Amino acid sequence: MTYHLVLFVLIILLALAAVMTENILFSAIILSLVSVGVSLILFTFGSPYAAVFELSVCAGLITALFISVISLMPKEKNLPKKHHLKSILISLVFFIIAVINWVYIIPFFESLSKYPQLNIHNYPLGQIIWEDRVFDLIGQICIFAAGVFAVKSFFYRQNT
Repeated sequence: MTYHLVLFVLIILLALAAVMTENILFSAIILSLVSVGVSLILFTFGSPYAAVFELSVCAGLITALFISVISLMPKEKNLPKKHHLKSILISLVFFIIAVINWVYIIPFFESLSKYPQLNIHNYPLGQIIWEDRVFDLIGQICIFAAGVFAVKSFFYRQNT
Protein backbone atom coordinates (compact mmCIF):
# COMPACT_ATOMS: atom_id res chain seq x y z
CA MET A 1 0.00 0.00 0.00
CA THR A 2 2.94 2.34 0.65
CA TYR A 3 4.09 1.87 -2.94
CA HIS A 4 0.66 2.91 -4.24
CA LEU A 5 0.56 5.89 -1.90
CA VAL A 6 3.97 7.08 -3.08
CA LEU A 7 2.87 6.71 -6.71
CA PHE A 8 -0.38 8.60 -6.09
CA VAL A 9 1.45 11.45 -4.36
CA LEU A 10 4.08 11.55 -7.11
CA ILE A 11 1.39 11.68 -9.79
CA ILE A 12 -0.40 14.50 -7.98
CA LEU A 13 2.82 16.48 -7.59
CA LEU A 14 3.74 15.97 -11.23
CA ALA A 15 0.25 17.00 -12.35
CA LEU A 16 0.50 20.15 -10.26
CA ALA A 17 3.94 20.87 -11.71
CA ALA A 18 2.53 20.41 -15.22
CA VAL A 19 -0.20 22.93 -14.48
CA MET A 20 2.05 25.43 -12.72
CA THR A 21 4.99 25.49 -15.12
CA GLU A 22 5.12 28.42 -17.48
CA ASN A 23 6.78 26.55 -20.34
CA ILE A 24 4.20 24.53 -22.24
CA LEU A 25 6.81 22.11 -23.60
CA PHE A 26 7.91 21.19 -20.08
CA SER A 27 4.26 20.81 -19.19
CA ALA A 28 3.76 18.24 -21.97
CA ILE A 29 6.84 16.31 -20.86
CA ILE A 30 5.70 16.33 -17.23
CA LEU A 31 2.27 15.08 -18.33
CA SER A 32 3.97 12.15 -20.04
CA LEU A 33 5.65 11.37 -16.71
CA VAL A 34 2.20 11.44 -15.09
CA SER A 35 1.13 8.87 -17.67
CA VAL A 36 4.11 6.69 -16.79
CA GLY A 37 3.03 6.81 -13.14
CA VAL A 38 -0.54 5.91 -14.06
CA SER A 39 0.70 2.95 -16.09
CA LEU A 40 2.71 1.75 -13.08
CA ILE A 41 -0.41 1.94 -10.94
CA LEU A 42 -2.46 0.08 -13.54
CA PHE A 43 0.20 -2.61 -13.72
CA THR A 44 0.32 -3.08 -9.96
CA PHE A 45 -3.48 -3.27 -9.80
CA GLY A 46 -3.32 -6.29 -12.09
CA SER A 47 -4.20 -4.68 -15.40
CA PRO A 48 -1.08 -5.14 -17.53
CA TYR A 49 -2.77 -4.56 -20.88
CA ALA A 50 -4.29 -1.26 -19.80
CA ALA A 51 -0.88 -0.29 -18.38
CA VAL A 52 0.86 -1.02 -21.67
CA PHE A 53 -1.85 0.87 -23.57
CA GLU A 54 -1.49 3.83 -21.19
CA LEU A 55 2.27 3.85 -21.58
CA SER A 56 2.32 3.51 -25.36
CA VAL A 57 -0.60 5.78 -26.25
CA CYS A 58 -0.68 8.43 -23.53
CA ALA A 59 3.01 8.69 -22.69
CA GLY A 60 4.09 8.04 -26.26
CA LEU A 61 1.66 8.98 -28.99
CA ILE A 62 -0.26 11.77 -27.29
CA THR A 63 2.95 13.34 -25.97
CA ALA A 64 4.41 13.28 -29.47
CA LEU A 65 1.23 14.93 -30.79
CA PHE A 66 1.33 17.58 -28.06
CA ILE A 67 4.96 18.40 -28.79
CA SER A 68 4.29 18.62 -32.52
CA VAL A 69 1.35 20.96 -31.89
CA ILE A 70 3.47 23.06 -29.52
CA SER A 71 6.08 23.46 -32.25
CA LEU A 72 3.36 24.88 -34.54
CA MET A 73 2.11 27.38 -31.97
CA PRO A 74 3.31 31.00 -31.93
CA LYS A 75 5.57 32.11 -29.09
CA GLU A 76 3.93 32.47 -25.70
CA LYS A 77 3.18 35.89 -24.34
CA ASN A 78 3.56 36.54 -20.66
CA LEU A 79 0.25 36.70 -18.85
CA PRO A 80 -0.50 39.68 -16.66
CA LYS A 81 -0.22 39.05 -12.91
CA LYS A 82 -4.00 39.08 -12.63
CA HIS A 83 -4.31 36.06 -14.94
CA HIS A 84 -1.40 34.33 -13.21
CA LEU A 85 -3.13 34.65 -9.84
CA LYS A 86 -6.38 33.40 -11.35
CA SER A 87 -4.66 30.30 -12.74
CA ILE A 88 -3.10 29.58 -9.34
CA LEU A 89 -6.49 29.87 -7.64
CA ILE A 90 -8.13 27.59 -10.19
CA SER A 91 -5.32 25.06 -9.72
CA LEU A 92 -5.78 25.23 -5.96
CA VAL A 93 -9.51 24.57 -6.30
CA PHE A 94 -8.86 21.55 -8.52
CA PHE A 95 -6.26 20.30 -6.04
CA ILE A 96 -8.76 20.52 -3.18
CA ILE A 97 -11.36 18.69 -5.27
CA ALA A 98 -8.78 16.00 -6.08
CA VAL A 99 -7.92 15.53 -2.40
CA ILE A 100 -11.60 15.24 -1.48
CA ASN A 101 -12.13 12.71 -4.27
CA TRP A 102 -9.08 10.79 -3.12
CA VAL A 103 -10.64 10.36 0.32
CA TYR A 104 -13.69 8.76 -1.27
CA ILE A 105 -12.00 6.86 -4.10
CA ILE A 106 -9.41 4.96 -2.03
CA PRO A 107 -12.10 2.92 -0.21
CA PHE A 108 -13.64 2.16 -3.62
CA PHE A 109 -10.33 0.75 -4.87
CA GLU A 110 -9.96 -1.25 -1.67
CA SER A 111 -13.40 -2.77 -2.24
CA LEU A 112 -12.35 -3.68 -5.78
CA SER A 113 -9.31 -5.52 -4.43
CA LYS A 114 -11.62 -7.95 -2.66
CA TYR A 115 -12.80 -9.33 -6.01
CA PRO A 116 -11.05 -12.50 -7.13
CA GLN A 117 -7.98 -11.86 -9.22
CA LEU A 118 -8.17 -12.88 -12.86
CA ASN A 119 -5.65 -15.50 -13.90
CA ILE A 120 -4.51 -14.02 -17.20
CA HIS A 121 -2.72 -17.17 -18.30
CA ASN A 122 -5.94 -19.17 -18.61
CA TYR A 123 -7.81 -16.70 -20.81
CA PRO A 124 -7.14 -15.45 -24.33
CA LEU A 125 -6.28 -11.78 -24.74
CA GLY A 126 -9.52 -10.98 -26.56
CA GLN A 127 -11.65 -12.28 -23.71
CA ILE A 128 -9.65 -10.38 -21.12
CA ILE A 129 -9.88 -7.07 -23.00
CA TRP A 130 -13.44 -7.26 -24.33
CA GLU A 131 -15.16 -9.06 -21.45
CA ASP A 132 -13.24 -8.89 -18.19
CA ARG A 133 -11.37 -5.57 -18.43
CA VAL A 134 -13.77 -3.55 -20.55
CA PHE A 135 -13.80 -0.58 -18.14
CA ASP A 136 -10.01 -0.27 -18.34
CA LEU A 137 -10.28 -0.16 -22.11
CA ILE A 138 -13.10 2.40 -22.07
CA GLY A 139 -11.02 4.71 -19.87
CA GLN A 140 -8.03 4.42 -22.17
CA ILE A 141 -10.17 5.09 -25.24
CA CYS A 142 -11.60 8.22 -23.58
CA ILE A 143 -8.09 9.52 -22.81
CA PHE A 144 -6.99 8.84 -26.37
CA ALA A 145 -10.11 10.51 -27.83
CA ALA A 146 -9.60 13.60 -25.65
CA GLY A 147 -6.06 14.01 -26.97
CA VAL A 148 -7.13 13.51 -30.57
CA PHE A 149 -10.00 16.01 -30.30
CA ALA A 150 -7.77 18.59 -28.61
CA VAL A 151 -5.20 18.35 -31.40
CA LYS A 152 -7.95 18.39 -34.05
CA SER A 153 -9.52 21.50 -32.57
CA PHE A 154 -6.14 23.26 -32.54
CA PHE A 155 -5.52 22.48 -36.21
CA TYR A 156 -9.05 23.63 -37.04
CA ARG A 157 -8.47 26.98 -35.32
CA GLN A 158 -5.12 27.47 -36.99
CA ASN A 159 -6.50 26.86 -40.50
CA THR A 160 -9.32 29.41 -40.17
